[in-house]
Amino acid sequence: MHPATALRRTSLRFRTTLLVIAAIVVVLGTATLVIDIRVDNEVAQRADTDLLEHAQALADIFTARTKASGQTFPSHWIPSFLADDGTLYFRIDCRGQHVMSSDEVASLAWPTPTQGQSMAFADAADHHGTKLRAIALRFFPDLDAMHDAPADSGAAANESTAAPDCLLGLAADRSEALDFQRSLDHIEFGCVVLGFLIVAILTPLLVTRSLRPLAGLALAMDQIGPDTPSMRLQSTRIRELAPLIARFNAVLSRMEEGLLRERQFASGVAHELRTPLAELRTAIEVELRYPSDRDVREVLADLGDIGAKMERIVTALLLLTRIEAGIEQLSLQPVDVGALTHALLDRYRQRLHERALQLQVEIEPQVMWRADATLLDVLLGNLLGNALAYAPAGSTIMLRCTALSWSVTNPAPELTEQDVAHMKQRFWRKGKEAGVHTGLGLALAASVARAQSLRLGLALQDANLQASVTR
Repeated sequence: MHPATALRRTSLRFRTTLLVIAAIVVVLGTATLVIDIRVDNEVAQRADTDLLEHAQALADIFTARTKASGQTFPSHWIPSFLADDGTLYFRIDCRGQHVMSSDEVASLAWPTPTQGQSMAFADAADHHGTKLRAIALRFFPDLDAMHDAPADSGAAANESTAAPDCLLGLAADRSEALDFQRSLDHIEFGCVVLGFLIVAILTPLLVTRSLRPLAGLALAMDQIGPDTPSMRLQSTRIRELAPLIARFNAVLSRMEEGLLRERQFASGVAHELRTPLAELRTAIEVELRYPSDRDVREVLADLGDIGAKMERIVTALLLLTRIEAGIEQLSLQPVDVGALTHALLDRYRQRLHERALQLQVEIEPQVMWRADATLLDVLLGNLLGNALAYAPAGSTIMLRCTALSWSVTNPAPELTEQDVAHMKQRFWRKGKEAGVHTGLGLALAASVARAQSLRLGLALQDANLQASVTR
């Protein structure tokens, strides 16, 4: 298996647990190492301080006894305060001459203070293999009181001025300090291992508990489907999940809008195509059962007109859906509204003749609007088509086109002010028998007008409906 595929299949809980454990191991291990180094240094410094205090005490005793008795320490004498310190070695040299020492000091490697230093420390070992800590300390007793001091001579005087007075060496067993350090190391290591075990056990449980809202979120998502498009995820106070839920709900809203548009498009097609489909079927059945003397081309032309009508309905529905979804791209350019109005009158001239409608037209010359030519044709064509379709037969329709507005007025004796307020809704119908409804025409016109920043107004005055478009 490819490593990338394996990584993608790793659960979030496992990855989070692994990262948390790794981070804790690194941090805890580093902290333990630092603490161990600091503790070892502190123990070593305290041992050196204790050794220095013993050396200074020994030097003070040596100085005091020399001044009091004029005699040095007996050979191999060990002061009482050092008798219980275990293995111990010491030596004293004054002006380069050996004064006194304990047994077996010759086998030790003593440290030597450098020029300007009063003391020096070093690790050492005796011939038994005992680990020692040694110190070399310079001190200055009154050497004139020593009975074995050299007589007045030039050489002694030169040594007195050239070399330090006395050098004390003291070496003590450091096994106890080493054992203490090892004990601390064992304690620290045990604590770290115990901490690692606790972290390894608790981290998966804590991560699982912290990821529990994700499981609840997944269950809530499973309940959302095509049958429940209006469901949304509940908001949460968890800071990390709040943006995710907000974005997911926004996606659901867009999906619901798209699903609603699809349903509206399907219902619109089913609603608007019923009439032309019935006309097409009726024309074909009548021609098959009762053949007429009309030319075949004339019959096919009628069928073609019905097909063109169906095509325009589907195109209008699709255009309305795309406009409402914000998909349709407008191409604004100067449009000759007067020429467009004359073209619309030519398109609907047959309907005017069939319904014996009278038309009063007032078109100003050189009326130019900045709009999308196709959409403006749909807008004005729908308004004019509705007026011709629902005006009473034999009535008069008024059409007016100016530089700032375009309006068409037709008699509408059955409409009320309340009806006008609902006329821009999809498939609004006034009663089941009156047959007065707007279908999709005015809904499409309203959407097209908004897309081009035009204002579509409907007003009922003296039983006349005026549909106007203003810039």
